[in-house]
Amino acid sequence: MGEVTQSLAKTLLDLALDIAKSTSELLVDKRPVDMKVESKSSPVDLVTEMDKAAERHIVQRIKEVRPNDSFLGEEGTAQAPENPSNVRWIIDPIDGTVNYFYNHPYWAISIGIEIDGEIQAGVVAAPLLHETFYAHKNGGSFVLHDQKLMQLKANSGTKIEKALIGTGFGYDVEIRKKQGAVLHEMVAIARDVRRAGAASLDFCYVAAGRLDAYYEFGLYPWDFAAGSIIASEAGARVGGIDQKPIGEKWSLCSNADLFDELDVLITSLKNKYF
Repeated sequence: MGEVTQSLAKTLLDLALDIAKSTSELLVDKRPVDMKVESKSSPVDLVTEMDKAAERHIVQRIKEVRPNDSFLGEEGTAQAPENPSNVRWIIDPIDGTVNYFYNHPYWAISIGIEIDGEIQAGVVAAPLLHETFYAHKNGGSFVLHDQKLMQLKANSGTKIEKALIGTGFGYDVEIRKKQGAVLHEMVAIARDVRRAGAASLDFCYVAAGRLDAYYEFGLYPWDFAAGSIIASEAGARVGGIDQKPIGEKWSLCSNADLFDELDVLITSLKNKYF
């Protein structure tokens, strides 16, 4: 990465951190007692009025400073100005909407920054966990926890039988059944499996060594844009399975020593159940 791109990534990361802070305040302080909620792709796929408000807030804050940037947001923002810059913001205003709706603390604001088609920086802020994870390419990966800053480093040397693995489930019932079949086999192989409900944070937990790996079927760019660079900058490997790119149906993030072994295992389970 050139010095100009790296400098821009750092500048945009600073902006994203500031916006994540104000968005956190909005989502925590303005959370309605009787929240309006709708279903999207299925009855269990929720979107709240606060998802939409948070995405509007993030986009507006960026536009005030960078009117020529483009956007891709989970709640429908897909804007490219007349004379677009080389920057696109990939936004999930509330990753873990079901958790947010239930006031479960495992949800996050995810802001990924793409420059010339490549993710160069990202922020994942988890207000109720008092943590903000962030990274920019070649700059390391960090978490700010209750005003204490720590550099992140993924685990190393773990074998599957001693690995703590994270996963998630989609909203389609038939896909969930297949994911459940994969999980049924995985829990008999790994040390244990966790399903917490926010993909962006699962990537960050691999970065922090709180998980050895994370896999999921059916992620979108806003699910992994920020978390993937945070994990990568902490020394984890990120990709798809069966040697495919991340986000082509399957996504896998793990410590570097475990990735290939997990890739083979999940590919075999995918071929068996999907």
